Amino acid sequence: MRYATLPLLAGISLAAICCTDQSPVGPSLAPGVQATKVTTPGTGPWARVVEGETGPGSLYALYIPTNWNGDAIYYAHGIRAPLEPITLRDQDSLFKVRDLLGAQGYAFAYSSFSENGLAVKDGAQRTHQLRALLNSELPDEPERSYLAGNSLGALVALDVAERFPGHYDGVLAMCGMVGGTPRELQYIGDVRALFDYYYPGVLPGDVITPPATPLTIPEVQQRVVAAITANPLGLYAIASTAQTPLAFAPPNGNVGDPTSPAFQSLVGSLITALYYQLLAIPDVLGRTHGHSPYDNRNTIYTMGTLVAPAPVPSALIASMIAASNGTPVAPGVTRYDITPDAENYLDKYYVPTGRLTIPVVSVHNYWDPLVPFFHEPAFAQITASAGASSMLLQRGVPNYGHCNFSTPLVVSSFQTLTNWVTTGVKPAA
Repeated sequence: MRYATLPLLAGISLAAICCTDQSPVGPSLAPGVQATKVTTPGTGPWARVVEGETGPGSLYALYIPTNWNGDAIYYAHGIRAPLEPITLRDQDSLFKVRDLLGAQGYAFAYSSFSENGLAVKDGAQRTHQLRALLNSELPDEPERSYLAGNSLGALVALDVAERFPGHYDGVLAMCGMVGGTPRELQYIGDVRALFDYYYPGVLPGDVITPPATPLTIPEVQQRVVAAITANPLGLYAIASTAQTPLAFAPPNGNVGDPTSPAFQSLVGSLITALYYQLLAIPDVLGRTHGHSPYDNRNTIYTMGTLVAPAPVPSALIASMIAASNGTPVAPGVTRYDITPDAENYLDKYYVPTGRLTIPVVSVHNYWDPLVPFFHEPAFAQITASAGASSMLLQRGVPNYGHCNFSTPLVVSSFQTLTNWVTTGVKPAA
């Protein structure tokens, strides 16, 4: 089988990880950052913009609207590459959404955090700090305060809401790791472990060992495409494994056709998970003091939904998945143990308790290659177990990609939240 140039892969992979949280060894402030400054925009919805720095290098921006409606929004950004400079850059169409909501009269505040990478702890602290900073610039305390976040920022917003429920009135969680950090790391770890089993030696390092030299996205893409060109069955086996449901767009062609969006999105999901694993593992190990954050010691890999073109027998894929567990004569997938301190760290930063006391609207693409949709049913179960299902509204979007929501969808989702908060009536799912 020949895959030619796979023209959509680069765009799919880059779009999937554009919202890519600083490593403990990453950079601090971007060059040229100044102390607190106040500007008065000549156009647009803003009467005043205040920018400054808190903590060890955390930047913030406060937007005060010309016609304030009495409410405020505190936003947490998505995950960023560990070594990326600390800035207040645009991400996930933040600036467009901010200005549209500003035109509706909302005050708006956001932070860079003081570090990137898996910065749940720091992100929660910096995001909660925004409340006092913004309130000091407003004529009165806001009547209603909302939290919002994308990807890792959605988990940050939930953390803040669960810790300080009396300070906020609602949460909008978008494309979020709402099932918790361990579930996300387990997924990308399982994808990497199975990829190494079916395609040994293709990628440097392993699930818990960073490569000596980091790979770029094009390098990962080149290696992965070459491997699946030689043996596409490994791709289908990973996608068909219940623990690694690679996202793809099923309405858009046949996964057996290399020119179809269905196939290209499937390969894009594999590349996204593998690149993110390579990017994340040095950062995560820095936070767990070098101890393993991944565990598949007792995992039994099982057949999920078959993802393979018609000529490939289901029995063949099922036998490959069964063999990945190992036999007396064949070792199967490499096994890893998580250490108790690493497990405690990941649980603490962060697995939601589900004890919601304010409305939460969670929006997620059905086919998300980086933070799979399975986070949503997991969060629903956590919330149900805590007896708080009445405070959770979840909406799935029939789209492929990570945090690539249209601006109107984000604004309408926020309006759904505010209507719920102001009327006290939970909207229909």
